[in-house]
Amino acid sequence: MPRRGENIFHRKDGRWEARYVKEITNDNKKVYGSVYAKTYKEVKLKRDRICVALANGNLVISKDTLGFYIRQWLKFHKVRFKISTYVKYYSVVDNYLLPYFDKIPLKDLSSRHIDAFTNSLLTKGKNGNPLSSKTVKDILLILKNVFKFIQTEYNINININIVYPHNPKKESRILTKAEFINLNNVLLQDIDPSKFGVLIAMATGIRIGELCALKWSNINLDEDYLYIEKTMQRIKNLEGNGPKTIIIEQSPKSATSIRKIPIPKNLIPLFKKFKQNDDCYLLTGKPDKFIEPRALEKKFKRYIKLAEIESANFHMLRHTFATLCIEEGFEIKCLSEILGHSGSQITLDRYVHSSFKSKKDWIDKFASINISSH
Repeated sequence: MPRRGENIFHRKDGRWEARYVKEITNDNKKVYGSVYAKTYKEVKLKRDRICVALANGNLVISKDTLGFYIRQWLKFHKVRFKISTYVKYYSVVDNYLLPYFDKIPLKDLSSRHIDAFTNSLLTKGKNGNPLSSKTVKDILLILKNVFKFIQTEYNINININIVYPHNPKKESRILTKAEFINLNNVLLQDIDPSKFGVLIAMATGIRIGELCALKWSNINLDEDYLYIEKTMQRIKNLEGNGPKTIIIEQSPKSATSIRKIPIPKNLIPLFKKFKQNDDCYLLTGKPDKFIEPRALEKKFKRYIKLAEIESANFHMLRHTFATLCIEEGFEIKCLSEILGHSGSQITLDRYVHSSFKSKKDWIDKFASINISSH
């Protein structure tokens, strides 16, 4: 039976009602909420659970929608993100998060909404085209960042577990040594600045955006190194006027991506051959003309066609460089720094793919030492 002061009572409609203080206003007034159940025991248990959740900050009582908080998160971080990162997050918010969550009150949000959202992305995407597991995971990670922002800035804890879709790791194809040699030979035929740039990427593993942003001021032929300090990319224009996309140059995505890379000795003569003034782009030899990543990718497609290589993109040069370095016994830490990674494990996990031949060689080596067949 209810005790005096419990704020639990039996209603005329037969149900039990329990009241609790859900918030205290700035002028110290208590705002009450109620829960209902068929029995005293059930309603007391309901009320006690809510009180514990309130004490732990796990109960959402905001009347605002999740869409409101998503916009606040984007607005808050606009000046904190690099422009390329902001454009990426803006696109995710505009294309996926707001269309689904805009009208859902934060207090009603549950794991059911997150699961339905995830399933919708995996099966329908935006225009009926399913998204990859990796893309869906990236979108959900942004949503998780929104939840963290709500907790930090509004002191509202969203106790919802986000389940990420399984993302099977795909082993990226690399160029075979024969393909690598063929491409090298194609680039050396009637070599020009753009072919020279691809040759640099083959020898150093730099990213396409880093190569496009290279100027001769980044090349030090006295100490034989090139200095990566910028990257170039095409992004969506959010200004609402002018072209739909714009080309930007900015610092690379992490501090470790700003780095010095030694120039191989056998490329020094080519560097001297194409040397231009410091303000000139390496790929064009001109100060007022550059080649953007998309245009260089098109040139690269022509080069691999001439080399009779199938299904290759520019980023494959980075994979190939890292893998061949490992096969030649390159020190992992040194390779990681050349690639601009923050740690050696990233290099091992992301870019180094042992070939079947390499696996066979190691198996044969082990067996010759440890296994007897007669």
